[in-house]
Amino acid sequence: MAGEPLPTPPEREARARDAAIVLPLLGLMLLMPPVIVLFAVPIRVSGVPLIVVYLIGVWLALVLGAALLGRALQPRTPASPDGCSTPS
Repeated sequence: MAGEPLPTPPEREARARDAAIVLPLLGLMLLMPPVIVLFAVPIRVSGVPLIVVYLIGVWLALVLGAALLGRALQPRTPASPDGCSTPS
């Protein structure tokens, strides 16, 4: 892995598209009752039940992942020759 070249932009975009497909499936799996039941124990983290910490953590991770993927999948607009961007 140390000698691997960096992915080219089309490869990077393809990886981001693949991750955009996997992210909702991962979220669905993490929010299924068999997994959530694992955290339904009488343990508190700073006074908050563990299941609540888990659900908020999964939600936050999904939101941040979606934001990063959305940014990675934005279409790139080429810069104009004079260096100024054109209004959309």
